[in-house]
Amino acid sequence: MIIKNKLDSIKKINDLKLNKFPEQLFMKNEYEEVKKFLEKYPSNYYAIRDKSKINGNFKLKVCYDTVLEEIKKYELYTINISSANYVDSQVLIGEIEILSNNEIYATLSTNPYASVRDALSNPDFNIKTNIFDKDLNKIPYFDIIYQYIDKYDLYDVIVEFAVFNKKVGINNDNVIIYELRAQY
Repeated sequence: MIIKNKLDSIKKINDLKLNKFPEQLFMKNEYEEVKKFLEKYPSNYYAIRDKSKINGNFKLKVCYDTVLEEIKKYELYTINISSANYVDSQVLIGEIEILSNNEIYATLSTNPYASVRDALSNPDFNIKTNIFDKDLNKIPYFDIIYQYIDKYDLYDVIVEFAVFNKKVGINNDNVIIYELRAQY
């Protein structure tokens, strides 16, 4: 699977119909389109991410009332329902790569308040192993993300995800996919 940048990631997530929070890509000054998105997906908090460059500016918990002011800082960005709306239900978050040769690399957190970046900087689990390692059974909810990766054939791709103890997202599932990375 070739994913060259964040826009490729969004496209691949959509093409594979992976579960995600409602999200839309916008360009500067598309205020009316943003208003329509907010009306269609009312929520307490939204995430806004710069898509014009790698490691662009992002805000993961923007109140409904301040979204239109915040977007003035961006040229190309996405808005999505924020995981901050579901902190009481988040049980595992991080990134994982399962290779076709059965190797696993994962950096994971069970902190319900953690973002993927938090999980990467302060993980509960930082593993390099293989799918036959029985210690994987000690990681809460690991089986759920493993089954999801297998179901959608997401091998040889770094998967940024969160697992929730209730159904969330556009597909009403326990797993949310934030980003896919390969070759960038």
